[in-house]
Amino acid sequence: MARKRKGYDDDDGRTVADMSGVFPQRMWMPGRPPGPGTDRGAQKTGRQEDGEEITGRERRWYVLGALKAALLIAAVFLVAFGLLIALLIAVWR
Repeated sequence: MARKRKGYDDDDGRTVADMSGVFPQRMWMPGRPPGPGTDRGAQKTGRQEDGEEITGRERRWYVLGALKAALLIAAVFLVAFGLLIALLIAVWR
């Protein structure tokens, strides 16, 4: 016996976004996405969305920029932690 689908009054049957090519990403063993026709190989080859290749020098600058941002955030946390320790030492004396 087939289930009867619940229809909505405001549903006109149009598709807003085609989700047929979207697959979940594997968490434990990343690799090629399952299913034919998915083009996620552009991420591995270093292509930008407009089709241009990223050179090794540009990639290095991107990595160094991200590293600089991460180190800046870590430095802020270290300074805040050091000030907290200094404040606690001053209070307990």
